[in-house]
Amino acid sequence: MTSSEFAPLLRGLAQRVGGVGGCVFTMDAAHTVRAHAQLITAELFAHYVMIVKQNTPTLYDKIDALDWANVPIAHQSLDTGHGRRDKRTIRVLDAPEDLGFPAAAQVFLVERYTTRTVRKRPKGSRRYKKVQLRSAVAVLGVTSLSAREATPEHLAGYVRGQWTIENKIHWVRDVTFREDASQVRIPPRVRVMATLRNLVIGLIRQAGYTRIAATLRKIRNDPPLLLTILGLRQQPETGP
Repeated sequence: MTSSEFAPLLRGLAQRVGGVGGCVFTMDAAHTVRAHAQLITAELFAHYVMIVKQNTPTLYDKIDALDWANVPIAHQSLDTGHGRRDKRTIRVLDAPEDLGFPAAAQVFLVERYTTRTVRKRPKGSRRYKKVQLRSAVAVLGVTSLSAREATPEHLAGYVRGQWTIENKIHWVRDVTFREDASQVRIPPRVRVMATLRNLVIGLIRQAGYTRIAATLRKIRNDPPLLLTILGLRQQPETGP
């Protein structure tokens, strides 16, 4: 979704459901701009939880410059399963008075530490062995929700929900469907292609397949699988 589509979408949603006052909107960093924050809070009377990255350098630098090292962890969670261990922490501060972002009430730092156990075969060996791979991700954010309206645990939940959306939709579109490498640049066609990609992802998941790339490879090797995913029965072949 482009920035020009953001405001009409939210206004249309508010009109359709009879208002969105008090709702909380989360979004990726591409939509973390003053105009969107102003729309959500001043016009729609709702709240936002926005991720802040370097596409908004002034806002990012102000939040990044805060003394996060001396801010205690306000909430943490630990998830394990399928050879993966995720530890998430969040630190929260009241938004600085000079932040200059509409309705900003709190800023936060979320960190995620992941440990994955995978099987790898060392070079020159026929045997596989288990290896632990570690990674860390940190993101900054800003919200119009005050400390009374949202605890650190609530904010962590909003961010995790947004990450889930990005992992299930945006990451798949970018990596599996190579959306960023697409040569389609005309806005209406970009929207059509994005809709088609979302449709394919949705159909595959609705059919019970969670690994999009692997399922696409299976379809290439087993074309009748496509009929199953589409919910169509394969017609029996008839003789001449």
